[in-house]
Amino acid sequence: MALAGLPSKMLAVELAVMVLVLLAMAQQSMQLSLRRPLPEVAKKINGNTVSYLGIVVSSSASEDALLNSGFFVPSTHVPYIDLVGRRFNIGKIKDVDVVVVNVGGEIPNVVLGTQVLFDLVSIRGIIHFGSAGSVSDSLRLGDVAVPASVAFTGNWEWKSNTSKRGKLKFGDFNLPQKGANSLGSADFQKVKLYTSGNPSQNLLWLPVDSNWLAVASELQGLKLQECVNEINETNCLENTPAIVFGGRGSTADIYLENAAYGEFLANRLNATFVDTSSAAVALASLTNEVPYILFRAISNSVIQGTSGSNSRYLATANSVKVAVKFIELIGEPNSVFKY
Repeated sequence: MALAGLPSKMLAVELAVMVLVLLAMAQQSMQLSLRRPLPEVAKKINGNTVSYLGIVVSSSASEDALLNSGFFVPSTHVPYIDLVGRRFNIGKIKDVDVVVVNVGGEIPNVVLGTQVLFDLVSIRGIIHFGSAGSVSDSLRLGDVAVPASVAFTGNWEWKSNTSKRGKLKFGDFNLPQKGANSLGSADFQKVKLYTSGNPSQNLLWLPVDSNWLAVASELQGLKLQECVNEINETNCLENTPAIVFGGRGSTADIYLENAAYGEFLANRLNATFVDTSSAAVALASLTNEVPYILFRAISNSVIQGTSGSNSRYLATANSVKVAVKFIELIGEPNSVFKY
């Protein structure tokens, strides 16, 4: 009897092990499918009141510059979370809880990555920084633009070549002289802003939080980096970079290197810089009803066609410097600055 019962006992053990493995797999899959897995981790570490500043970048250069700057201190408990192909770095900057994520450079990826950040943790505000191209004489290489608003300018409604309504008339750019053009014209389209409990709004210009802009004004006069090698003062810009407040940003999924179109954006829309991500971050922030601010450092001039490794390096360095200083001003939620 004992010998006859041995296989059944072994089978029972094997079945028990299999059940445990399946339960573990099921538990893991449930955890990965949860909409907000990180808050549970954060609660265990910091209690129930933790909230973060979201630091959103769209390039590896900006991400590496911040994480390796010495200002970012990784969490000793959960230094990062890998989710949907992105790494969300958790830590502190100037004793402020932050989550840093590189969302990628294309508009769909920027929107998706920023929204995942909102779904992961309690976010009290978004800081987006990186480089941009100038389309205005008010912005020079190395300057950091802090715009009051930003728009999607790649969202077009194409008009026929007989329509007179399109703002962008391709015939105006004919050479050697203006005239009819079979491409017709295009009009810039507003985007719908959806927020909880409110009717949708059609907006062209997405406003930056006014209270955060007031805080950022404290940065006026902050000395920015002018030379790649500050000790020997080599590889320097021809101008002294500064923080420039106000103006408008133009976002499209086009890397703009065309002076004529850059001048059009400046003259017709009063845009001062162009990039491929700011409006996407703005839309995600406004949808989730949290304040946001943009720090875009000028790495090239679309109008003058100037750029180089020095200006790209200094644009990254200066955008990091301004973002870190702003985080210090904002401080923790009980900061003297309210928003």
